[in-house]
Amino acid sequence: MKIKFVVLFFMLTIINGCVNSEIITGYWTGSMEVNGKTVDMSIDLKQTKKLFSSYDLMLLDQPISNLKLINRKITFLVNLDIDFVFHGEIKNNQITGNAAINGGPPNMDIAFSLTKQSELPVKTYSIESLTIKSNDVILSAEIYTPKTEGLHPAIVLLQGSSTNLKTDYLFDADFFAKLGFEVLIFDKRGNGKSTGEYYSSGYNDLITDAIACLETMYSRKSVDKNKIGLWGYSQGGMLLPKIVAKTSIPHFLIAKSPEIISETEAAAFSDSLRVVNSGYTDSDGHLAAESHRKIEKMIRKGSDYKDVEKFIRQNAQKYNFMNQTGLYGSISIDKNEFNGFYWKGRTENFYSDWKNTDVSTLVLLGERDDLINAEKSEAIIKGFNNDNVIVKLFPRANHHLKKTFNPRVDSEFDWPRITEGYSELVKNWIQKEVKK
Repeated sequence: MKIKFVVLFFMLTIINGCVNSEIITGYWTGSMEVNGKTVDMSIDLKQTKKLFSSYDLMLLDQPISNLKLINRKITFLVNLDIDFVFHGEIKNNQITGNAAINGGPPNMDIAFSLTKQSELPVKTYSIESLTIKSNDVILSAEIYTPKTEGLHPAIVLLQGSSTNLKTDYLFDADFFAKLGFEVLIFDKRGNGKSTGEYYSSGYNDLITDAIACLETMYSRKSVDKNKIGLWGYSQGGMLLPKIVAKTSIPHFLIAKSPEIISETEAAAFSDSLRVVNSGYTDSDGHLAAESHRKIEKMIRKGSDYKDVEKFIRQNAQKYNFMNQTGLYGSISIDKNEFNGFYWKGRTENFYSDWKNTDVSTLVLLGERDDLINAEKSEAIIKGFNNDNVIVKLFPRANHHLKKTFNPRVDSEFDWPRITEGYSELVKNWIQKEVKK
């Protein structure tokens, strides 16, 4: 009797698991809302990898984890810069429920609703995986190719200094592919599936990698060789004028949140802002900025990594607020990395490259960028009086060009959604460029 009960229990467990699997498997679309503000969302539970997307939040195919289904109660976690935990109930091909932010405000009421779709949306492009040789480095890349006849315009996407994987640029690749472009994304050297060392690399190494990717696009039979461009985010955007000084392939450039002068000035601005926002004085913020400038001067004069490390530690002992910055007291500088972009790259100045570029360029900046001085950059670019370079400063936008919410100055909450007007401006500008 006991054996029969165990067998029966085992069979019921299998049957229940199959039913649960059938209930949950599918593609679900809908929205999530808080305080009357709504953004789109979808979850793909058909594939082996479970994925979350939101075009409003500039997120595509982000991994879902901790997926659980007990009876018709579903929970899952998605990292959207911070962890969101979703709790819902499945009923009549719909999921409704609430989401909470791990460690966030307990009174934040985030509701979501999803409807099961009969099929996945059809992609208008195919994705090809390949490798690209750049001197002694092998770059892992993907090319998005529109499913349309004829030659396509093309664009290569360049990364920021800390967003180095192909998967960080899925939204942007999808955006340009839907506009009819062949799009190349790749893992930056020393990251993901690409070989090489990253932090010991100099800007010339990164420029060489970008040119190798451009040459790959130029060699493709499906690409219009006269309509190839570069898009760069943050560090990638900063490098664009230096890249086009070494290759004639790009016919247009799009720079998203680039530093215009130097890495030193970006670090000086961001760390001084962090110090002030941590409750210290404006004078303390100024001292933090000057510390970065002092290091640049030391490197220019030939100081080695030990000299710089000693200065940083002594400076942090003298000014405790320096521990709020990248120049903190317990820092240890790697000898090889000292020769890379993060340290010796601080002596590179990009001002003249930007001023003299003769390639059609669109620069996109966010008014509330906390990593570069966007308003100063806008003024500098306009001061060039270079008709090849136009600039747009988006209000209330951050470094990612997402909308920000600051309760001290904003009257109502909104999601960190794509800033208003970004997509339309880029679409109209780039379509005009490829028609020239």
